[in-house]
Amino acid sequence: MKHIPNILSFIRLLMIPVFVVYYFKYSEPSVTYKAALIYLLAWFTDALDGYLARRNNWITDLGKVLDPVADKLMQFAAALCFAVDNVWFLVVAIPLFIKETFMLIGGILVKKRKKVVMQALWYGKLATVILFVCALLRIFIRDSIALDSVICIVMLSMLIFSLMMYYLKVFKGKYNETIRNKHEETR
Repeated sequence: MKHIPNILSFIRLLMIPVFVVYYFKYSEPSVTYKAALIYLLAWFTDALDGYLARRNNWITDLGKVLDPVADKLMQFAAALCFAVDNVWFLVVAIPLFIKETFMLIGGILVKKRKKVVMQALWYGKLATVILFVCALLRIFIRDSIALDSVICIVMLSMLIFSLMMYYLKVFKGKYNETIRNKHEETR
């Protein structure tokens, strides 16, 4: 039973290519709703696996990694889909990729140096929810330059906010880490 949250995260990974296929079949209005439904189901599995893991103490190191990876890959897939429709969404897709790369490197450094797997915190979860809502709006409303501009600004702001909070509060703050190893600094 304790593997149910990890199974849900794995299912979410499998939803990514299905979402992409349905997103680009938007000539039929009913298919747009299917892409939105897949995106909603992915969000639901994210909420459910987190709830089950915390409620039943089924938190595993694999889950601490698999859950955010599934979330970020779905977000990145959506951002790339949006960028195909409107090149301005590269303003979201590229920083999202950079942010998640830095988060991955930071997580690996903390795991290696402190033997701890970092968990998502409230600002990461807030960013995920806001990115989800913005993406859902974009899935339904694709022909609004004004809405695209607002969505890009909100998404980019949340990415920057989340990255800065993780760096200042967790990586630098809680674990007192820098990119360079402390032993290298004394040489």
